[in-house]
Amino acid sequence: MNRTILCSFIIVALLLTSSLAVPGAFASKGPRDIVAHPPIHIKRFSGISPSGYGPQTIWTAYGFNNLGCTHTTTTDWTDPSLCGHDQTIAIVDAYDDPNIASDLQTFDSQYGLPSCPAGSCFVKVEPQGTPKTNSGWALEISLDVEWAHSIAPGAKIILIEAANSNLGNLLSAVDTAVGQGAQQVSMSWGGSEFSSESSYDYHFNSATTSFFASSGDSGSGIEYPAASPYVISVGGTTLNVDSSGNYVSESAWSGSGGGVSAYELKPSYQNNFQPYAGRAIPDVAYDGDPNTGVAVYDSVPYFGQSGWFEVGGTSVGAPQWAGISAIANSGNAKLASASFGTSSAFYGAASGAESSPQTLPYITNYHDITTGSNGNCGSICNAGPGYDEVTGVGSPQSNNLIPYITPTPIPDFTISSNPSSLTVNAGGSGSSTMTISSINGFSGTVNLAVTSPSALTATLSTSSVSVSSTNPGSATLTISAASNAGGTYSVAVTGTSGTLTHSTTVTVTVPTVPSSPQNLVATAGNNQVSLTWNPPASDGGSPITGYNVYRNGTEIATNIASTSYTDTGLTNGDTDTYQVTAVNAVGQSQPSNSASATPVATPTLNVVVTTDKASYQQGSQAHITVTVTGPAPISGASVTLTVTTSSGGTSQGTGTTNSNGQVTFTYHILKHASLGTYTASATATKSGYISGSGSTTFSVT
Repeated sequence: MNRTILCSFIIVALLLTSSLAVPGAFASKGPRDIVAHPPIHIKRFSGISPSGYGPQTIWTAYGFNNLGCTHTTTTDWTDPSLCGHDQTIAIVDAYDDPNIASDLQTFDSQYGLPSCPAGSCFVKVEPQGTPKTNSGWALEISLDVEWAHSIAPGAKIILIEAANSNLGNLLSAVDTAVGQGAQQVSMSWGGSEFSSESSYDYHFNSATTSFFASSGDSGSGIEYPAASPYVISVGGTTLNVDSSGNYVSESAWSGSGGGVSAYELKPSYQNNFQPYAGRAIPDVAYDGDPNTGVAVYDSVPYFGQSGWFEVGGTSVGAPQWAGISAIANSGNAKLASASFGTSSAFYGAASGAESSPQTLPYITNYHDITTGSNGNCGSICNAGPGYDEVTGVGSPQSNNLIPYITPTPIPDFTISSNPSSLTVNAGGSGSSTMTISSINGFSGTVNLAVTSPSALTATLSTSSVSVSSTNPGSATLTISAASNAGGTYSVAVTGTSGTLTHSTTVTVTVPTVPSSPQNLVATAGNNQVSLTWNPPASDGGSPITGYNVYRNGTEIATNIASTSYTDTGLTNGDTDTYQVTAVNAVGQSQPSNSASATPVATPTLNVVVTTDKASYQQGSQAHITVTVTGPAPISGASVTLTVTTSSGGTSQGTGTTNSNGQVTFTYHILKHASLGTYTASATATKSGYISGSGSTTFSVT
């Protein structure tokens, strides 16, 4: 009795908090002013055992069991036979569910689904920082993640958690989902329409991604982003099945959102489907009635209860339709929202619904839901034959719909070379294996032709190969280089079968000597010359092993490993001219540019120290001047002056000579300084000179 009362309270609370979209009510607002809500409804809390439809029931009812892919495996989620393999579904929700990874494991274990390990199959992203936990949104997250995985267990799931339910933050999270590489984005939330909403549709106009949103609850009404023409809007139904899970009937759920947008124009894919000037929603339908709800496991306490819940709402359908898209894309459908691609595919599969709903292919791709109503707004709220603003074109017959929107793979082949690059010495030869492999069941003969430059001779071991879907074909390409060849060449091998043509390229390098070293610079020194240079622009296709140095045309050093060399023991005053060559396994390059230098003796700095007086009294100042010449006055020389007192104490100062080669120091003689002879010693240094020193004495009386 207590449990029944609690569950009734939860249902009422959620119904009261679901917003009814009234056109114009928020006309002056933007997404930063609107708070979204998840359209989820709880039938009951069932505790330690699940209640409601499980994945096997949904697979059977909507035809997933008859697809070519599988929902179970003996290996793991990376099994390529799993439905949705190689796809990424993003779930965008608000707030944090701290237990979602472990809850997903519990769900998978209960229903025999492939495990979806955190960090590989399941990844949580929090682009706005870690949000706080919200129990209502946590239940929504559990629903979305668990049921997206149940429909497409081979897909990677990325949960993007917005900081809160502000519509602007949720739209930012949608952008993050696309940036994370998601091919499908599920959005089980919505907020009221607003007059500028079409200017935010760019969030869903993607060349790589499809978007799915719940149409909302509380009967007739339009929500955003379901109203965006780039989004597949999912309405809700009451799904009835037999004891084996087989589809029996379906009617419109009274809480399913729907209607005609006040601000979005009718997109082209709805032409001939609905008569209004505005965008109509929903596009498609799925089980949503909480009385025929699905099982969800959530360990975040909700009204004090945690465990298994039976839930409904249009929230149920959005992640599962994202899974349908993932299965189609896994089979080469390439659905994306740009240019209304995903919408056009789903409406195209409803051909016949415009004029005669009981014709093909509509009646084989969809369950046309013709009974039920979603509100009190008149005939627009009533389900009927073909498209209606309650259930869209209907719910999926997935075993027919998914193959219908998935292009039949065209048999083809690939041609590859191994290795794809060769080094062949001049006058020598090398080989590469051409492998021709089947794609999409290709079987037949592939004719081969080779094109090569005149410096090479290229031949194939056979001009045609037989290829089957299980056995590739191969041929050996032999390439010979002429004795005068040198450089890098491309050899192309083309395979042709009927109208199919593919090529592969083998890059052939015939090593030659390097190009010349560059920018040789010679710097004169005392009885020596220092050389520096840059490596050649090309190593000739073979690594450089060293450099040779020439002075006045004569080789003086070989196999120099670096790009510098110092030639010593020279005569100052004699001019020498240098060149450098580079060496690789093939030989020696042409010489570099010439560089000349004349060694000269390094001059020594002359340092003279003078004082303004010969004798000073205690408490006075001495002015000591240091003059540096070489022999002309040297400016910019660094000078260190040391004064040694008669008692052995020292004082030191530094300075730099002016344009006259001088720097003057002031030495303060204390009142109680020791009497006697003082020595002033100076040392001067400057680049390009040998340092010099000098000294003088003065007395203190």
